[in-house]
Amino acid sequence: MEVSKPPPADPSNMRSGTAIAGQGSPAAGTIAPAADRADIRPLEILGALQILLAEVRAGLDLPMDPSIAQTPDQAASRLADLFMHALPEDAGNAPAWTQALVRVEAAIEAGIERAVIVVTQWRDVTPAVVDSVKETRALFLSAIEIDSPIPLWVRPEWMGLAPALNRFRRRRRNARRRLSDPDHAPASLEDGEDFRR
Repeated sequence: MEVSKPPPADPSNMRSGTAIAGQGSPAAGTIAPAADRADIRPLEILGALQILLAEVRAGLDLPMDPSIAQTPDQAASRLADLFMHALPEDAGNAPAWTQALVRVEAAIEAGIERAVIVVTQWRDVTPAVVDSVKETRALFLSAIEIDSPIPLWVRPEWMGLAPALNRFRRRRRNARRRLSDPDHAPASLEDGEDFRR
């Protein structure tokens, strides 16, 4: 008795993951990402800012915060607040305080870079969403610069941080002066005042 062979399966009609064994079934790794990405919604500015803040908090080993930043201004002011609270209270030792400052700045910048990568690689992300993260970084960096050209504290999001930012800038300026001028008096950076208050 002669048994007829079934016709070969048409690969164009086969659904992913249902190929007959031995006929070039796709590897599991090529199926899962497509399935994982099927339910990912387009990223909006709100979500991008939450990713940014979460990455920075993770870089500073801080717990997650459920509060939400609605705009780059709000996110940048939160970054500035995190930044100032991550620095040591005692600023009397200029070299040690400056080393801590460098570590904190590096941790925040690394967190921002990770966030930019995540947001940029999101499926169907719009340029406005990516720009919101970059704008947040620019606002934050401007806020902590000694001679910032942008008076951020006139904006509502920054008014509460203005005194602390001014004290931080004075401390940073004094630390630089002490490190570059050996004749400078070895007093504390700001008479023991905690710039975070």
